[in-house]
Amino acid sequence: MSSLAEAPIHDPGFDSEEAHKRKQYMVDLFVVQAKNYDFHDDVFGLYAHRFRMRTVLKIMGRFLKDRKHVDMLDLACGTGFVTFNTARNFDNVDIEAFDISPDMLAVAKERYEKYFKGRNIKFWRGDAEVPFGEEKYDLVTTSFAYRNFANKGIATENVFNALKPGGLFIIQDLTKPERHPMRGLYIFYMKYILPVLTGILGTEKSAARWLYKSAMMMPTNGQIVKLMESKGFEKCQYKSLSLGIACVIWGFKPEKSE
Repeated sequence: MSSLAEAPIHDPGFDSEEAHKRKQYMVDLFVVQAKNYDFHDDVFGLYAHRFRMRTVLKIMGRFLKDRKHVDMLDLACGTGFVTFNTARNFDNVDIEAFDISPDMLAVAKERYEKYFKGRNIKFWRGDAEVPFGEEKYDLVTTSFAYRNFANKGIATENVFNALKPGGLFIIQDLTKPERHPMRGLYIFYMKYILPVLTGILGTEKSAARWLYKSAMMMPTNGQIVKLMESKGFEKCQYKSLSLGIACVIWGFKPEKSE
C-alpha cells in the first residue's frame, strides 16, 4: 500500500479555477508588501533564509566549477534574492529572471539599476506554468515559490524542457517538519505568532494565513523528487534545512546520448 509520502502530486489543470485564483492571489498579495518583502522575511524567519542560501550556492558552485559560461533562469524570482546572490558570487553566469508579480519585479529592477547594472541580468513578467524556452538554460532555480504553483507538474515539465542537456534544476522552499517535536512548534509559530508579527509590521492581512496554508500544502521532499523523476530528471536529491522547516531539492536533465 502506498504511503502518503509516495502518493503522486496532482495538478488541478492549467485552466482550472484553482490555478486562476492562485495566480491572481499571488499578484494581489505583493501589491502591498513588495517594497518591504525582504525586510519582513528577515523578521519572520530570523534571517534563516540568508543562511539557507549558502546551501544553494554550494550546490551551484559544484555545478559551475570549470564551466566558462552559464545561462541561468531564476524562476518566480520575486525581488531578486537568488538572482543577486548568484551574481554576487559567480562572474560567469548570465541571468534571466521572471515573476508573475509586477510589483515584485519593480523592486528587483530598481536593485539591478542601483547595484548590478554592469551584469547581464534581464527581468520579465512570466508564468511558471507557461512554457519559457527549449534547451535554453544551463541552470534553473526557484526559491520560496514552488509551493505557490497550483500546477507543479506543469511548471516542472516546463523547467525540464527549458534546460539544456545536463542542466540543473534547484528548488528552495519552505515546507513542514515531518517529525515531532519541531512540527508542533512550527505549526504553533505559523498559526499564532506569525499573524501577530504581520499585524505589527503592517503586512498584507492574508499573508500569514497563506504562508501557513501553503507550507502545510507543500508536498514532501520525497513526493517532489518523484515528480521530478516522472518528468525526466535524474540524480535527484534533497536536503532538509532548519530542522525540516525548509528544503533544497535538485536534479539534472540527462545528457544527450551519442
